[in-house]
Amino acid sequence: KAVASSSNPTILISASGVGAYGDVFVGSNSPPAADEDADTTKTTGFLAEVSRQWEDATSPAAAAVGENRVIQARFAPVLSKAGGALQKLYPVFYFGGGGIVGCGTQYFSYISARDAARALIHLIETPSLSGPVNVCAPTAVTNAEFTQAMGSVMKRPTFLPFPSFAVNLMFGEMGKEMLLGGVNARPKKLMESGFEFCHDGIEEALDSAIHKETI
Repeated sequence: KAVASSSNPTILISASGVGAYGDVFVGSNSPPAADEDADTTKTTGFLAEVSRQWEDATSPAAAAVGENRVIQARFAPVLSKAGGALQKLYPVFYFGGGGIVGCGTQYFSYISARDAARALIHLIETPSLSGPVNVCAPTAVTNAEFTQAMGSVMKRPTFLPFPSFAVNLMFGEMGKEMLLGGVNARPKKLMESGFEFCHDGIEEALDSAIHKETI
């Protein structure tokens, strides 16, 4: 409402998540990767509902007449040892306890911390971008592929499966959807507007998070 009532042109970026697309991207029957044109009005799950309500809160600013630009940045999990899922998974893999979570066929969208920061700057500096924008790497991976990449980057074995009940205990409802459910998002708007990723593959993104992480 403050943006809507402002007389000055304003850029409003709302931080949402790719969970808006639901957690149904699992296995061989998974839907195609979701870009910003996908319908999110009927997606189900905790993260989908939270994302939908959060984005709806930007409606007054988006509907205001003027030069305001409203962006719903739908972030994939940002890979960082400093927080999020990777912070909790890192010690598990470090001590050799890493392995496939659940069935291993659930898709996982992600983005490196460096690319997430660079994407925010790109959103601010690109006038053509508005509405929902997926902030994620170009290609999602399955949990099995993520696990293999973690083992490769950390030089650790990954043969111990990670049981579903442990996910519930360590990560709660949101983590349960992120790790046992699957999201496969595609950053169509970022790519079409000329954004170039530093880390467009999972091993590059994990290597940056674990060994470098300088934004």
